[in-house]
Amino acid sequence: MSLPDPLKSRAVLIGTSKYEYLDDLPSVANNLSKLFRLLTDEQVCGLPPEHCEVVSNPTSIKEMLDPVADAAKEATDVLIVYFAGHGLLHSTGSELYITLVDSNIERMYYSVAYENFRTEIRHSPARRKLVILDCCYSGRALNAMSDGGSTGRVANSAALSGVYLMASTAENKTANAGDTYTAFSGELINIIESGIPECGELLDVDSIFDGARVALQDRGLPLPQKRESDHGAGLHLVRNRAHLVPQKEMYGATIGVKPGTVFRNRMELHKAGVHRPLQAGICGTAERGGAESIVVSGGYKDDRDYGETIIYTGHGGRDPNTGQQVRDQSPEDTGNAALIKSMTTGLPVRVVRGSGGNPLFSPEQGYSYDGLFRVTDYSVQPSVDGPSVLLFRLERIANLGNAVSVQHDSRELSPGRFERLTQGVYALRAHAEEIKKIYEYACQICETVLEAPGYQRFASVVYIRGLEPPHSGTDALDNMLCLCSNHRDLFRFGAVTIEDDYTVVDLDGEEVGDLVVKHEIDIGNIRYHRTHHRLERKN
Repeated sequence: MSLPDPLKSRAVLIGTSKYEYLDDLPSVANNLSKLFRLLTDEQVCGLPPEHCEVVSNPTSIKEMLDPVADAAKEATDVLIVYFAGHGLLHSTGSELYITLVDSNIERMYYSVAYENFRTEIRHSPARRKLVILDCCYSGRALNAMSDGGSTGRVANSAALSGVYLMASTAENKTANAGDTYTAFSGELINIIESGIPECGELLDVDSIFDGARVALQDRGLPLPQKRESDHGAGLHLVRNRAHLVPQKEMYGATIGVKPGTVFRNRMELHKAGVHRPLQAGICGTAERGGAESIVVSGGYKDDRDYGETIIYTGHGGRDPNTGQQVRDQSPEDTGNAALIKSMTTGLPVRVVRGSGGNPLFSPEQGYSYDGLFRVTDYSVQPSVDGPSVLLFRLERIANLGNAVSVQHDSRELSPGRFERLTQGVYALRAHAEEIKKIYEYACQICETVLEAPGYQRFASVVYIRGLEPPHSGTDALDNMLCLCSNHRDLFRFGAVTIEDDYTVVDLDGEEVGDLVVKHEIDIGNIRYHRTHHRLERKN
């Protein structure tokens, strides 16, 4: 594991920021100067300045391609080719064209066919090749850097054997001309400059790309695509500036950070201790007590943000290029297991909202810390794309001294008339007491009666199908069970479920016994719980 050999590697940074017929992109010039400084910094990548050539505002094919041809011929270890500017797609096909200063959509021969780049890069003796395209190619929106619907065509048309390719879909319309860098290159620069805390001493190109993609997703911007072959993803490009910067896990509020505080990027969140990972949306592990923090940014289609309550989609199963859910999520995924653990520990979870989330509660830019929430429920549900996802319900923790209540039938309910079932959820006390009396406070699964001195009896009332979204069950007797505290938790977490004949089964599908039934139970609720909560032991 090593960085590019400085003597055997070459980089060519090409950018067109000024145009005669297309909109100028002034931030491209900043891309070039910053990337040059980073790649030639001995503490970052360490390329000699003479091995990193900058081509700014080329006016001819020769001016653009000669440096690429020379670098491709000289590089025997790593070859890096970068372009930022407008990109065009020919109206008669899908071939990508790279633009010069005088490029014109009406005369494609004023631009450079990407096939010319492919030819030079393909024949390079370099062992590893990195191509970064931060460009658009849509004739419908010339003032944008890219069109999200055509990204796949760019990535496919640019594909090369033995190359790691990054193709940007970041938009850079004239309204964004004041930004320091173009969106995609800006995120790459931020990661290279700041590092990734959860990674090792060196950063590979795949980690850099993934970090940029997450940041763009959190900002609600179009997502880039990547193509790699012959283990191109393993190319270690730069030193990780965040390596060995220790941060301890911490639950609850971050000292000195008040709800409503806005952060420009994930690095600021990390440094403040609000959300430590630069890529993952869930921070924490089940082994260490559960989730410390989450980022809600609209990255998953099944997310629902209601302000005080959040339905948060678990991690995993998405195609990294399309964002589609293509595989079932697993409760054993590190982040998902952490959120499940948070239900049992009751430890608070810091919630951060990104600008890509519900605009009613999310900042226009960056991220906002929005306080502490508790995980009160989770279930397995089919996603809008088909495969199943884990949906976690998080509720804001009320200020101390404030009564917790929920609305039923459009009436505000006072906790004094209600039986608390879980954090923030109350049932009609009359219903709860009636269920307990029917079973004389005995658990319907194990028939245990919990007693305290003074002949006080205790039992828990649970909903078979939860009241709150995404379950939306009814507050009725036929949706309730009387259980001991042990079986209450096992039932809530799906470690025991009930068959249609009221047989109770465990994680291994073995019969535990028969449910004692003395009141009418809606079998539809039993089936719902079994479908959406049942867990199976993994071998």
